[in-house]
Amino acid sequence: MSQKNVQQNAVLELWEMLLRYRWRFILPAFAVTLGVLGMSLLLPRKYKSEAMFERTTDMVLTEMTAKGATRNFQDPRNSLVEEITGHRAVDELIAQIQPELQKMGVIHSELDRQVLRTNIVRGTIVHWDIASGALDRVRVEYVSPNPRVAKLVVNGLVRNYIKRTQDTMDLRLKESAEFFKHEVANNRTTIDELETRLLEFEINNGDLLPESANSVQERLGARETELQDVIAQRDAAIVRAKNLKDAIAQTPATIPERITAPNPELARLNVKYSTLSEELSHSTNVLKMKPAHPDMVTLQQRVDDLQAVIDKTDKTIVAQEQHKANPKLAELELQYTQAVGEQEALTRQIEVVGDQVKTMADQTGDMFPVRSDYRKLNRQVDQAQRQLAFWEDNLRRVDMTLAAETGNRGIQLDFVKPGGVGAKPVSPNVAQVLMAAIGLGLMAGALSVFFAHRTDESFASGAELSQAFDLPLLGTVSELISRQHRKVRRVRNMILYPTNAILMAAALIAMAALLYLDLEKPDMLAGLKAKASWVFELPSAEASEDITTGPEQVD
Repeated sequence: MSQKNVQQNAVLELWEMLLRYRWRFILPAFAVTLGVLGMSLLLPRKYKSEAMFERTTDMVLTEMTAKGATRNFQDPRNSLVEEITGHRAVDELIAQIQPELQKMGVIHSELDRQVLRTNIVRGTIVHWDIASGALDRVRVEYVSPNPRVAKLVVNGLVRNYIKRTQDTMDLRLKESAEFFKHEVANNRTTIDELETRLLEFEINNGDLLPESANSVQERLGARETELQDVIAQRDAAIVRAKNLKDAIAQTPATIPERITAPNPELARLNVKYSTLSEELSHSTNVLKMKPAHPDMVTLQQRVDDLQAVIDKTDKTIVAQEQHKANPKLAELELQYTQAVGEQEALTRQIEVVGDQVKTMADQTGDMFPVRSDYRKLNRQVDQAQRQLAFWEDNLRRVDMTLAAETGNRGIQLDFVKPGGVGAKPVSPNVAQVLMAAIGLGLMAGALSVFFAHRTDESFASGAELSQAFDLPLLGTVSELISRQHRKVRRVRNMILYPTNAILMAAALIAMAALLYLDLEKPDMLAGLKAKASWVFELPSAEASEDITTGPEQVD
């Protein structure tokens, strides 16, 4: 019997077993599924509230502060999560909302307060919907059994963070403004002193200033610049020559060249493997030998061993190996010769330019100290003026920021979406509950069928009875069914079983619909409950009116 037939027989036996004990499967599955759905209605609900705020960055002001003394003082992103959900922020929030939580009955003791604090610290989640240099959109989420508590938590955390951040930025901007004012005053004093010294120097050394210099001074500067360039080129050539010499020493004169060819041993093994494979195929398809046959086992073992040998055998072998001259060595030697020649030429050029510079320096030796001091004073004045412009620009921007009525402090925080009271719970989930109910129901039904089959000692056919007692089977008699019994069975199959199936399906559908309304449409369920209570209250009210008016009508 093939494996496919065995599987088909097993499926048929399982199906016959399921049909035989169908009510042992249906009733437990129905009870467990209905029970799980019913228990899901009693599970505690959790509601999620989320608030969203935006952080807009003024790139100009941020770049200005990045260049000044207060670098990175406006960068709350580095510690945003800690500032929103940290212990200090949570303590501040609980202190603010504790009276309202006590009115709602959430906090009764210090233990409740600590539990709520721990839940807020661990359960608050901060996400970035948009993260860029100019705009950050941040979403804060919190899940709680009480939807009003979730709303209070997320809104309070965001509002407190925005207020703390704005206060901190205002304070640091004021400190920055004071720092800039101090630097502006110091630089103005420095500029006044330098300009006074420059004026005195011009009066005392008017004839030796750079404006009255002859062409020798200009040529001296050009030659000095040329000398520095040539020295740099010479040093680079020395380094390049040294590197090339090291590379030549490390480069071999010859390189090996190998010629490969196919491995003849591998070809022989492949031919042998093909022969054994054909013999194995012949034994299986023509001789119809089973895999457990000793010859088949031996042949299969030989094929596997030969395959292992083929896998370990190299596909190619080295047929010939020879050595040839390394072309890279000749190239390196040519480059080294060029580098040495360039080095020698630059050395001779340095000697010539150095002699020229020395001659010109002797000619201008008297005026050089004066001009050097004068240039130094000019550089100091220019540097002080640039520094003053820098501090004045920073001070002007900070003053404009502090005076702005829009509240723009370089980083503007907007509470774009406050958190609301969640009408629909996020836990438990309808799909998960339905899958769990169906899965547990099927498992319960399967276990019931399994135990019923294991404990059933009756015989379903004469063949089973004959096989159990090792007796010959002469014949079988079909079930004797009376007319009344046939009518009862017909009524049961046509009325009782369909009715039970409809009632079970209706109960499961009703319970699933109730669970769906409770989890996904709580507003609709509340409306239906209100309508139902109004319908039931209306007849009772009319009856009470009849009772009160009855005696008057009798009179």
